Amino acid sequence: MSGIPFDPASAGFQDLRPCREQLDRINLLLVDLLAERMTICRVIALIKARRGMPVIQPQRVLSTLERVRELSRTRQLRAEYLEDLFQLIIEETCDEELRVMADLQRSGEG
Repeated sequence: MSGIPFDPASAGFQDLRPCREQLDRINLLLVDLLAERMTICRVIALIKARRGMPVIQPQRVLSTLERVRELSRTRQLRAEYLEDLFQLIIEETCDEELRVMADLQRSGEG
């Protein structure tokens, strides 16, 4: 290591600032969209609970993943990347639906 202090601005890191700011905005949008998605899934959980439907709807999961695979082709993204991401989203959604249904059951509403 040299005794010269590291200066990010002179090392080209300033060039990254606009891109990183864009990524930060996109990250915020992603989090907001995931929160909106979860809110909708909580409503779905209430409907499923009232109708005695199971949390996991295998056909819906399969059709969602198939749609994601199709989208990956037109968006220049690896299908495995999107599938893994959506598997995680679906898993968390199912867990949340189970929590909502359990809360309903405990409160005597389900």
